[in-house]
Amino acid sequence: MSPSLSFLRSSYSLLSLPLLQMNVSSLEGESRWGSVPPKWKELNCTMIDTIKSVQSEKYWENNDGFFFTVVYALICSFGAIANLTVLVVFARSSSLRNVRNSFIVNLAFSDLLLCTFTAPATLYLTLNLFWPLGNLTCQVLAAIQALNTFVSSLTLAMIAVDRVLLTLSPLKWRMAARAPLICYLVLWLISLLVALPYSLAVHAAPVDFSPWDKDHFLHLMSMCRRSIPVMCQERKDSSIDSPFISKLSYTFVVLAIQYLLPLFALGFAYIQIGSTIRRRGKTSTTVDEARRLCMQQKNRKALILLVILVTTYAFCWAPVNVYNVLSSMEIIQFSQYRYLFMHFIGISSACINPITYALVNDSFRDAASLMICQYRTHRSAVSTNSKRTLNLTKRVEVDTTNVGWRRDEFSYFPPPSQTDSLL
Repeated sequence: MSPSLSFLRSSYSLLSLPLLQMNVSSLEGESRWGSVPPKWKELNCTMIDTIKSVQSEKYWENNDGFFFTVVYALICSFGAIANLTVLVVFARSSSLRNVRNSFIVNLAFSDLLLCTFTAPATLYLTLNLFWPLGNLTCQVLAAIQALNTFVSSLTLAMIAVDRVLLTLSPLKWRMAARAPLICYLVLWLISLLVALPYSLAVHAAPVDFSPWDKDHFLHLMSMCRRSIPVMCQERKDSSIDSPFISKLSYTFVVLAIQYLLPLFALGFAYIQIGSTIRRRGKTSTTVDEARRLCMQQKNRKALILLVILVTTYAFCWAPVNVYNVLSSMEIIQFSQYRYLFMHFIGISSACINPITYALVNDSFRDAASLMICQYRTHRSAVSTNSKRTLNLTKRVEVDTTNVGWRRDEFSYFPPPSQTDSLL
């Protein structure tokens, strides 16, 4: 993602040629004037901002950022609303608030973080060359991006392991109520440790390409009270002798944890649960036939949910993982629009997961339907009470007006005169 110096030099030469000439002539006459030359007072400092804007927004091969902004806004809005609904349903339904459903809650929270923070920040970093928010924000953003991905993948692996243990030894694993909670905490700790090197490998540093590295341009910016643009990028100085190998190794580690681990956990869970169900079906008796069928149905639904979640994750995040590996090995050249398209396919999994919960998980679907019905009933009751109160208020006002009119209706007629009496 290093800038193209030829493009930057051409944009600088096209936009700032008068500014450069003014700068050079002013510097040549500085010794004569002994202070700021008169031409500095006529300097248009907005030209610096124009160069910065052109290099930031038009660095890439074309300028179709509006399309990606609209598409990202739509998919992130839908994903945020859907996953927030999932969290609200789990919070309001007492039947769903158990230790094992915390894995689904964790996945929904990770998807919500992806739609509200990670994806918009990725879009901004990809479409803009410069970073205006400082070094700490750059590193925190990198850590959250990696943390978000690792939490999702490890959560899927934990769900698979949990279903296997519940199938193999349901009594012992159900009695270990603290075990899933410990796994939940270990999951976040491992994700944080794996994401930490990525945050340390990036920083926000001033740019070192033309025209910002020229002495006369630095003097010009100091006169105009402007600062050098900053880029959020990978560190160039590294204590490792071979940064390429280090970066490539870390890329493969990320690929293994983020992508291959959930697939391996799914395959292991599918084989173990399937074999256990078949083995118990052969050894069961007619006495507990109904109970056995009920347990098999629950295990099948849980396995179907797990298969759909991991398959969705695998298909959605496969393009961007393959692209990152090929880019790190320098087999292909980085293109921000190809990367955004593949990243868009990846974040679409955050929109598919809530739909999967509603279609496969009966308990979640019933709880969501109950919450919607309660909301509608409450809203209808409030609306009915408001209408009754309004009608009662109108009736009281009408009755009060009629009473006052009847009391004072004769006061509007004068007493009879002599002429009236003669008639």
